[in-house]
Amino acid sequence: MDHGAFWDEELRAFPHGGRGAALWVVRRSAPEAGAPLQLLKTWDCGTARREGLAARPPLGTLLRAMADNREELIRRGRDTALWVEPLRARGAVVGCLGIWFDAAEPWREGIFLWGQRLVPRLLPVLGLLEPQGPLPGEAAAQPTLFPLPAVAPPAKAPPRKAPPASAAAPGEGLVMPLPRPATIPGIPGCVGASAELVRLGVRLGNIARSGVNVLLHGESGTGKEIIARALHVASDRQAGPFIAQNCAALPETLFESELFGHRAGAFTGAATEKKGLLAAASGGTFFLDEIGDMPLALQIKLLRVMQERQLRRIGDLKSIPVDLRFVAATHKDLTAEIRDGRFRLDLYYRLKVVAVVIPPLRHRPEDVAPLFAYFLKKSGRNIDKIRITEAALSALQQWRWPGNVRELENEAHRLTALFPDEMLIRHAHLSREVRGADPHLVEAADLGTLRALDQAGELLERYLIRKAIAACNGRKAAAARRLGLSRQGLYKKITRYGMADLIASEAS
Repeated sequence: MDHGAFWDEELRAFPHGGRGAALWVVRRSAPEAGAPLQLLKTWDCGTARREGLAARPPLGTLLRAMADNREELIRRGRDTALWVEPLRARGAVVGCLGIWFDAAEPWREGIFLWGQRLVPRLLPVLGLLEPQGPLPGEAAAQPTLFPLPAVAPPAKAPPRKAPPASAAAPGEGLVMPLPRPATIPGIPGCVGASAELVRLGVRLGNIARSGVNVLLHGESGTGKEIIARALHVASDRQAGPFIAQNCAALPETLFESELFGHRAGAFTGAATEKKGLLAAASGGTFFLDEIGDMPLALQIKLLRVMQERQLRRIGDLKSIPVDLRFVAATHKDLTAEIRDGRFRLDLYYRLKVVAVVIPPLRHRPEDVAPLFAYFLKKSGRNIDKIRITEAALSALQQWRWPGNVRELENEAHRLTALFPDEMLIRHAHLSREVRGADPHLVEAADLGTLRALDQAGELLERYLIRKAIAACNGRKAAAARRLGLSRQGLYKKITRYGMADLIASEAS
């Protein structure tokens, strides 16, 4: 088999852009338990590549994991970790997968998910892959980052040829292919690789089958309608209609007519009968986007529909039975809206049988690369031939994306419009805002996402350091006192977290 193409396909799905990682795959040269190991694959990226870690496989740890037949996450001091996974076939351990990464890796769960997906694909071909390294005790050669698969020559030469994936772009690090966009299981139409979305996909299946009303919380552009459609498709109502309405898009004077319908002649201008969106959605799912913008008077009428399962059109004397499942979405804090008298508490609890929070894109940067590839493909680009530099990918993942997925889509369309024939995406090709992304900027909203304690602790410290220095007008000594640190202690933390801009201008 073409082992180069196999590894190229698997490694392009790796969650790139983190602090660094190294990979080793070994197998026994014979079925016997004491047979020597063969090194099938070594690979590294980021800090691991700069330190040449791939050339130093942890053979003792891999052998022990195979002997114990146990998956294990081994912390190597404060800074690094090694995850080992024995490869089992027909009840016997035939090899091992090892992944080294920074212990504070921001998307280590994404690395675990990638490794767990790799193992079942690796086992059927483990005996067919050619050894790519020496036997234990010999020096391992440094492999290329992404060997290119064999491609039939095109009928017409492309305007520009992309460099090989293992090449380096001057000043921009390595060149790598974009990952193939993969849909999250359980969320049709949702592209990504993050652990947050995978867990959400599992949870949505149970919620969809329950048939209860759902309230989606998420910033604008996070894909709330995609989640609502996924709930509809996975439910018993999938054969019925799915109708969506943005409550912020309708003027208050037309809202009631659009939702409930009207009889001919019910009011000036009502020349014909109108069925209404609620009646049209009967037997299916009705999605109310931006429910927080619904007028208060209509909230009362909607609550009656939910309670009685009947509605009455404007100008009609009798009610019409409807069978609906409601999914609502908002980016507002509805508890604050209730407190200020702009949203009804009873409607809130009718809608919020189950609440689902959709994390913003800045909290799942490992989704940026597959989404970016998806939008480039959607705009007509051949992503198999496009490469991206390490600097450009890093800038994309470090930008906060205040417009979330919608903003990322616009970035991909902008790149296609301005550089339609460019086969290598460089840092200079990105928009000015993305190029100027500050990876160390932390805002209060970032602290509200559930994450590992060590990651949350670092995020909180970085946030408080910036707040303290800003409150003390840049005076480091005063900021250190506010934080309960010595000045030297403050400088150590600033250096550890890479916040060099705070040292650039000494005002203390």
